[in-house]
Amino acid sequence: MLSPVTITKQSPFLGEECALCKNPFAPGDEVIVCPDDGSRHHTHCWRANGNKCAAYGCRGRGEIESPDAPAPEPPPPQPESQPPNNQQPVTNPTRIQRTARRFGCGQGCLLVAIAIAIIFFSIGCFGLWAIADYIMLEVLGWQYRVPEAGAFLPQIVLLLI
Repeated sequence: MLSPVTITKQSPFLGEECALCKNPFAPGDEVIVCPDDGSRHHTHCWRANGNKCAAYGCRGRGEIESPDAPAPEPPPPQPESQPPNNQQPVTNPTRIQRTARRFGCGQGCLLVAIAIAIIFFSIGCFGLWAIADYIMLEVLGWQYRVPEAGAFLPQIVLLLI
């Protein structure tokens, strides 16, 4: 069961957007925090989405506590005659809180765009070097390097002239 959080004027969630409807949270709104990735939803948005998180790829889900539901009973106190338990508490790994640091579509698209830009930049630089090399050797006649044996470019240029 998930407990709603009421937004106040001092709330850190004030002004953030709901993961489903993208409307900002205002004072008095009830918000559900996803137990899996920590994204925030209006309670009515959480219910409208089938009591699950609206973030892509998130599997967080849970029913919202109703205000008239009975409070859970506290565990009975342990007698003092028992020695303290020195074992670490066992946690359910599926319930461990995770932050929303997933690699999403936006980041993937950005990396692909950067890779394509680097490829085009490399091709463009090589093209500019080839053009400058041709102009210096053939047009201006500057022999700044020794022509390669069997160079194919000057033969093509002579055929075109």
